[in-house]
Amino acid sequence: MRQAQEGLSGSVFCDSVGECDNLRVMGGNVPGANWWQQAACAFLIVTGGGCSDETSTGPAFTVDDSGVPFVEPPTDGRPPPPAPTDGRLPMFVAQGHAGRTTLSCDDGRTWVEDRSDEAWDYCSSNDCDHGPGAGRGITWGEGWFFATFGWGSPGTLRRSMDGVNWQVVLDGETFGGVAYGNSRLVAASRNGQYSDDQGETWQDFTSVALTTWNVRDTAFVPYDGGRFIMTTRDETSEVVVSSDGAAWTQPQTVPTDCQGGSYQGRVVHGNGTTIMIGQEGVVCRSSDGGQTWFSTPVANSLGANGIWSGHEFMTWHRGTLHRSTDGETWTTTETVPEDVDIGVAAVSDEGTIVGVTNGWQQHYDSQKFYRSEDGVHWEVLPRDAYTGGHPIKTIAFGYGEPSEHCQ
Repeated sequence: MRQAQEGLSGSVFCDSVGECDNLRVMGGNVPGANWWQQAACAFLIVTGGGCSDETSTGPAFTVDDSGVPFVEPPTDGRPPPPAPTDGRLPMFVAQGHAGRTTLSCDDGRTWVEDRSDEAWDYCSSNDCDHGPGAGRGITWGEGWFFATFGWGSPGTLRRSMDGVNWQVVLDGETFGGVAYGNSRLVAASRNGQYSDDQGETWQDFTSVALTTWNVRDTAFVPYDGGRFIMTTRDETSEVVVSSDGAAWTQPQTVPTDCQGGSYQGRVVHGNGTTIMIGQEGVVCRSSDGGQTWFSTPVANSLGANGIWSGHEFMTWHRGTLHRSTDGETWTTTETVPEDVDIGVAAVSDEGTIVGVTNGWQQHYDSQKFYRSEDGVHWEVLPRDAYTGGHPIKTIAFGYGEPSEHCQ
């Protein structure tokens, strides 16, 4: 478990805009210190250096069980700070059907170590939406990527520290997504489970408060200490909220047109607001951690999941970017090129956006990977930058250990 560090050689706290006003490193004053300076100060404290105990209000830096320091991310919707220099690399890890994973450790320019449980083109003649290898969700937390596979038949929940080598931590289960927050891993379903030791051991949910069966999406949002949210999508849709990932309750109000998607990635948080992006084009928003929701029609359909870029929400549909700073008022912008078709997207801590096609017959030789710095202008990656393969369903950004594929 991570813990705030105090009483070693002082403690470091950041104010609400991510700066420390009177941060001292080895006796030197560093006014208005930025994230990398805070992380450096944290490292000095853990290794016996010094930072003063002059503090301002805000979250403290912390260390993990191995003693690696890091700075807690801000809770106002901005992307979290870069990880400290502990040997881990920033990377995107994409999850697809047929047990597929692939990763990019060069900011989305190339994708390597493309592996799966089935042969290439398997999904052209098999129902990959159902079966033990169906990709249902991926997340990152405290050095680990976690991915859950399986739908309609028992599957597996796997973890990896480098996005290359995967270990099964749960077998014979089916989940509608995974989420990580407050050092807790949540595997979402009507019979969901949670783990406080990165998947080593598991506990059952204590309550779930759902009347529908199929959980499709789950997320952790940094509202008021953190909230887990699960959504279902069947003939009717439901939302349930939890402050601990174990006991779940129904919100106070949810409009009937609020419906999530079929896969993880449509519950997004930024600037104090949580949104749920419906496939039918309605976006629902909550400013109280999922207790009350309001709906806004945005488009006839929204094909992609959503992201928070650091200053606005974004989602796409066939050459059109829809974006909003508050989840209520949306504008549309045509993408460049105009035929960009984002089906799955993710954003890095530095703001790089990656995307993959995910429409009908857009896999294998027709699959395209994209990269953008603003969500409007997209680079279509050359064919030698990735391998077209099984449908990609979710993408997570995190920090992984180096491997022979990522140095």
